[in-house]
Amino acid sequence: MRKVIITTDSCCDLLPEMYKQREIYKLPLYVTLGDKTYYDGEDIKPVDIFKYVNETGVLPKTAARSVGDFIDFFKQFVDDGCDVFFTGIGSALSATTQNARLAAEEVGNVYVVDSENLSTGIALSVLKACDLRDQGHSAEEIADIVSSETKNIDASFIIDRLDYLYKGGRCSAVSALGANLLKLHPCIEVKDGKMGVGKKYRGNMKDILVKFVKERLSVEGMKYKRTNVFLTHTCLEHPEYVEACVEAVKETGLFDNVYATPAGATISSHCGPNTLGILFDTEE
Repeated sequence: MRKVIITTDSCCDLLPEMYKQREIYKLPLYVTLGDKTYYDGEDIKPVDIFKYVNETGVLPKTAARSVGDFIDFFKQFVDDGCDVFFTGIGSALSATTQNARLAAEEVGNVYVVDSENLSTGIALSVLKACDLRDQGHSAEEIADIVSSETKNIDASFIIDRLDYLYKGGRCSAVSALGANLLKLHPCIEVKDGKMGVGKKYRGNMKDILVKFVKERLSVEGMKYKRTNVFLTHTCLEHPEYVEACVEAVKETGLFDNVYATPAGATISSHCGPNTLGILFDTEE
């Protein structure tokens, strides 16, 4: 059987050491500040984005990699005699998956799955693919299994500021909330690959985030898979927010592994500072 290479894009938001430990390869997306374009995670970090926005008032732009970029990325593995599995940011949120599919048709031996998700919602699918690879499954089998389980991933997050998400155009429902006049902190939920607004919170951000996490982990009828839960965030100046949420998750005893991961530059470009999400697998 041909060796299977697991690949993703930089929206995956895994911890750097996890890419190495699990042999995962990622293709960075583009982030543009003003007239300069950068590679997500390589020559730009979220702290650079927030500093730029605070100083200029101009929000960043992001872009998918081209079909040609994906051809080059996949070809290096296929030419080495390997099969490739790829899943990245959902097709309703970016052209990434479509470009990857077009490249896969050109290269061959590449299997692309639409994650229908973002950030560590993608990571949950990627880690599942790694487990299946380690169990000896082929790339095609991995793609079939992962694709059938993407809808079991629960992804939601609280944003502190509406402007990043509103002006980025990825969540049209945010426009209905207007400006931050009411000091609303909406819960953004990913369903069927798209973002929508759920419950709205008011008050102190730390208290809001802990309440949000506890509520997401006490949904009546929800069957939580024990494996992994991610708390992915842009709380660079408030680590205490993240620590409080990690404690809240651990107190439930629902998960074997609790990971607190900083969001990368692409995700940060759309959600802004002081965002925190909780992402986990559920049973069907």
